[in-house]
Amino acid sequence: MRCISIDMDGTLLTNEQTVSSENVNAIREAQSQDITVVLNTGRAYDGALKPLEGSGLTLPIICYNGAEIRSVEGEILQAIYLDDHQVHTVKDILDNESIYYQLFTNKGVFTHDYDGTIDLIIDMMRSSNPNLTAEELKVGAERQFESLSLKTVDNFEELLEDRELHVYKFLGFSSDKDRLNRASSKADEVHQTVVTSSGKENLEINHENAQKGLALETFVAERGLNMKHTAAIGDNYNDLSMFRKAAYSIAMDNADQEIKQNVSFVTKSNEDDGVAHAIYKLMDEDLLST
Repeated sequence: MRCISIDMDGTLLTNEQTVSSENVNAIREAQSQDITVVLNTGRAYDGALKPLEGSGLTLPIICYNGAEIRSVEGEILQAIYLDDHQVHTVKDILDNESIYYQLFTNKGVFTHDYDGTIDLIIDMMRSSNPNLTAEELKVGAERQFESLSLKTVDNFEELLEDRELHVYKFLGFSSDKDRLNRASSKADEVHQTVVTSSGKENLEINHENAQKGLALETFVAERGLNMKHTAAIGDNYNDLSMFRKAAYSIAMDNADQEIKQNVSFVTKSNEDDGVAHAIYKLMDEDLLST
């Protein structure tokens, strides 16, 4: 094993948006054995860094579902944006279906609705941790809102007039499954877009070349490594592309059953140091050979 790709929400992070000491120690142990560990998240770069504060971990990060690759030092190694036609077409689709959404851009993550954002985060948390109470979900969502460094704007149209602003992805949310399904189908028909999900009531829209699996493949190749010696750990549908690319795919115990059916093995939950458990198993050649 030479490279391990790790999702964040519902995977590396606890429900309180922290990295456990067990997970930190496991990552350090992997690094000490010359294994490259890379985070692979739908978050923006700043939002990915926030939970790592105080952990002592320094890691390369694949952000925005694969739209951006960053070095350990934070240098942008690859960036894949939606073009103007894609942005305005997808925006119209979501607006016409009255679906709340956020814009993930090179100048930050923007929302025009705080309550909608909290509902979206609760949905993603509930998808990964169905046993949480309503109060636990609310507290966790408020913490995550702060950690994501979201910016509030009154009007997306004015924001998009900035020619130096580039959109990495849309993250939309609706409790109306019919609206969500219609929007997903229409967005999927837009030229060179891909639609994934990180929760039961959301959709994520990127350029088709911006996927976790494709970005991981690029990251591995540029370091002279091989996907045959690469593992991926995740919990949701936007992780499937990296599961398909990596030689070893590991789902969290808190993942949906459909996700678990598409992996090499299932580790413990994000609340039970599942990432650490998976890393130690990956490093044990005897277990891997069975």
